[in-house]
Amino acid sequence: MNSVNAARPVILIPAYQPDETLYQLVLTLKARGPHYPVLVVDDGSNRHLKPLFDALAELRGVEVIHHLRNQGKGAAIKTGLAWVEDHGADNCPGVVTADADGQHLADDILALARRLEAYPRKLWLGVRQFDQQVPLRSRFGNKLTEKVFTLATGQHLSDTQTGLRAIPKAYFQALLAIKANGYEFELDMLLAAKDNGISIGEKTIATVYEAGNPSSHFRPLADSLRIYSRFFRFAGVGLASAGLDYLLFALLYMVSGEILLAMVLARICSAVFNFGCNRLWVFGSQGSLLKEAGRYSVLAITLIGLGYFLTKGFYGMGVSPFIGKPLAEGIIMVVSFIAQRYVVFLREKEA
Repeated sequence: MNSVNAARPVILIPAYQPDETLYQLVLTLKARGPHYPVLVVDDGSNRHLKPLFDALAELRGVEVIHHLRNQGKGAAIKTGLAWVEDHGADNCPGVVTADADGQHLADDILALARRLEAYPRKLWLGVRQFDQQVPLRSRFGNKLTEKVFTLATGQHLSDTQTGLRAIPKAYFQALLAIKANGYEFELDMLLAAKDNGISIGEKTIATVYEAGNPSSHFRPLADSLRIYSRFFRFAGVGLASAGLDYLLFALLYMVSGEILLAMVLARICSAVFNFGCNRLWVFGSQGSLLKEAGRYSVLAITLIGLGYFLTKGFYGMGVSPFIGKPLAEGIIMVVSFIAQRYVVFLREKEA
């Protein structure tokens, strides 16, 4: 299959160290949806799996491409997107990504492909039902990510870690610009959707897990830390800014003896530091510096007022300012993150 001539979604399967389950999945897909092309991206699997990939490549309507070394699931998906960009028909609506370990049934994969055909500008997620039969680490990881995602974006998605997704072709270029190459790429895909005018839909699918989920390459601790790296960077910049503000205040007060002057100058310097770090390191914005600085200034003034009213409000409820102020700051940090991501820094070069 050197090109995708039919205007059908391409079923894209990133595969790292797969077993015979992958071959059976592809056979079932071709039997039930023969007109849907299948693209398998071998993400640097071991040499002993070469016969498996060779057998897949011999199937009609199946293309197999290889990474020389393991680069990560996100990199494999991007390789597939780039291939479809180069070889797909102009009216190809996009791709449906599916895992190679048998967690997605052929019927669900094809159902998402049909959703993409019907709604070619929408990102569709095949969402699982997380009941007691699902391994604890998978339930915990998904719930944690779900809450953080809702907090950060204001949008509720019931399964942020699903690998079954129908991705519209209109979203390809933005996804190819994302620098993440591991599992965190899938969360970045969701985070960047709103910025790129892509709405997200959900379709319930069957939940399939082997005992203990042995075929999953998701590492709960290491990969969760990478997934939440943006939030950690934002919090780290906030703490560093607070430390800088206090240090500069102390130094300026010792030199000038003026409390107000020291506070104002320290706050201006720490705000410039915070703005620069968030712009370049946290959100990676390439927008207009002057416009973003103006929006940031308005936000900073607004947050000062919000902090005051929150602290006063807690005090009115009988909460000491020594407790109310930290509570207010925690709320302000969440509000600030959301506002900076969706109001101050409107576009990203890296998700």
